[in-house]
Amino acid sequence: MSLTDRFKECLGSWASGVSVVTTRHDGLLYGLTVSSFSSVSLDPPLVSVCISNGNRAAGMIEDSGWFAVSVLSSQQEEASNYFARPGRLPTAGFVEIDGAWTLSGLPIVKDAVGWCVCDVSQAVPAGDHTVFIGAVREAGADEDREPLLYWRRGYRRLLLP
Repeated sequence: MSLTDRFKECLGSWASGVSVVTTRHDGLLYGLTVSSFSSVSLDPPLVSVCISNGNRAAGMIEDSGWFAVSVLSSQQEEASNYFARPGRLPTAGFVEIDGAWTLSGLPIVKDAVGWCVCDVSQAVPAGDHTVFIGAVREAGADEDREPLLYWRRGYRRLLLP
């Protein structure tokens, strides 16, 4: 087994939330499913997302200077699958998934567990990805929803007592 395969197995052993990163540029919106979303700092509020340089979202985020992150709920596997599908093109509005617009005009996934809107603070090249550090300008959460989790190549849910 190659190092790449062993590395993928290692990463698959890390349970993570499922998020969709969206942006809007030149009147078009685009989004993709990511598991590489993390908080960076509370003061000032900063988050990070890692986007493949081969994905059109990387260029759109770089050009627009902003992005939003929607943390998906346990009821949103369909949204995760849609935004993970390769070959999609940017659209003027939401097509197959229910969306919402933030006060600042960025698209988010409707009924997400949480969301934030960020201005790009830094774009750091890292191998075949770019790490975008976002300065949070808006945020919200729905405490009544449970998160969608991903572990070992499958969706999972919290088992609450």
